Amino acid sequence: MDQGWQTVDIDGRRFAVRRVAAAAGPALEVERSPTDRVRLRPWCLDDHLSALDRHAHHDGQAPRLDPDGLAAEILARTSDPPLDAASASELAPLALWWASGGDSPVPASAPSGLRAWSSLDRARALDACTDPATGRLALGSYLRAMIAASTREAPPAAASLALLDAVTELNTPAIDMSEGPGSQALAQVTLRLCRALGWTPGQVWSAPAAEVDRVLALLDRLEAPAPAPAPAPAPAQRRGGLAAYPDAVIIEVGEG
Repeated sequence: MDQGWQTVDIDGRRFAVRRVAAAAGPALEVERSPTDRVRLRPWCLDDHLSALDRHAHHDGQAPRLDPDGLAAEILARTSDPPLDAASASELAPLALWWASGGDSPVPASAPSGLRAWSSLDRARALDACTDPATGRLALGSYLRAMIAASTREAPPAAASLALLDAVTELNTPAIDMSEGPGSQALAQVTLRLCRALGWTPGQVWSAPAAEVDRVLALLDRLEAPAPAPAPAPAPAQRRGGLAAYPDAVIIEVGEG
């Protein structure tokens, strides 16, 4: 192979590839034999989101992907020259690898100016991208709405998948809790402080542990039930008749 070629292993299969310059960005050249080379043009974010709408959805339980259909569309839209069915099947793993970014270096930092989308943004996206008849969520359209909310504009047609990676990482909650007793206690503390102070879980988790303990102690004091009032003394029992007047002088008047 000439200079610049490398071998990539995908699902136990080996492909000889090299990046070459193209008008729209780096393309991928694949050497199937010394006399048989195929070039895959750049696969941009708009291509990816559009294809996901046709080959992926969420059914309410989990995301569902048709990898064969997605790979076939990638090759149909990027390969030069066009491939027959057998060749497309052979290069399907490579097509999915290329569409997901291939061996592109991970950006050192996320694009500037991104913001996390709000609960209202997400609810609107779910409404707009869910088929009311089937309940299926179109993943490409949903991700497009997420990017638009986080960048405050529609993504450029030629944007790279690095933007999608940055936005999904920003808007995907981290799994910060395990199933252990420490996390169970933290969950209770978190909900209590969120209710009492209007904090977000992130604010609770980033607060110094000693400060959290102080706040909990104050809440314990304020929320402690008031002591029960002391019982009123029982009224003195009144004795009836002469017993109620121990100092009385009794004069008996008899007949005679």
